[in-house]
Amino acid sequence: TRLKHTVIFGGVSQKSQVEALRKGVDILVATPGRLLDLVNQKIIDLQTIRFFVLDEADRMLDMGFLPDISRILNALPKKRQNLMFSATFSPEIKRLAGNFLTDPVVIEVARQNATAATIKQEVFSVNELQKTDALVELLKTRGEDPDGKPLQTIVFVNAKLTARRLARELEKCGFNADAIHGDKTQEERLKLLKDFKDGTLNIMVATDVAARGLDIAELPLVINYDVPFVPEDYVHRIGRTGRAGSSGLALMLVTDK
Repeated sequence: TRLKHTVIFGGVSQKSQVEALRKGVDILVATPGRLLDLVNQKIIDLQTIRFFVLDEADRMLDMGFLPDISRILNALPKKRQNLMFSATFSPEIKRLAGNFLTDPVVIEVARQNATAATIKQEVFSVNELQKTDALVELLKTRGEDPDGKPLQTIVFVNAKLTARRLARELEKCGFNADAIHGDKTQEERLKLLKDFKDGTLNIMVATDVAARGLDIAELPLVINYDVPFVPEDYVHRIGRTGRAGSSGLALMLVTDK
């Protein structure tokens, strides 16, 4: 399109972001915190906004984000169109969304919390003490293409400590792996994602910080080393594969604990 756009987010210097904004944009993709920072600095004027979109609306309306979203809404013009998008949308979040929407039209392209038909899902029952060995075996037997080349793989865990430990264990076993989690700086995460997308890194051990918003072309394999705490997180995790009509494989290790 001919539309000009830019992205702003925290954790990095705002200088290049501000320079892009001053050139003028039609579409701004932003995280709430950095957006409010620049509004408070009078670098951004939200009164010209015609369309306001909340992506991953269920997480954005989680109580941790609600104050920031409310401040942004108060800075927007009263006449605008609001849109909310999410792969999962609980009844509680729908009620909360009612505070921001007027006579909304609901469009559902799949039943509640549905997973994509393009994703093949398999579950493996393992002993807790053998989880890492089972993961290594799966990566050796299911994590390679017909030519023996490693598949780009995301391994999801529930904790930052587990992510760090598991990445080290996989490296000791000869895999090209690294961990991404909330304790890494934004620049470290961006570097890791770049390496993963261009194939320099084969295995990314991730907490749910990577379960949403990552669009990696033709990612073939997702493994849930830990069972997620809620079904919605499972939908988002395996949704990193099988995108845009491509086929994908999602494996999950389940223990009796």
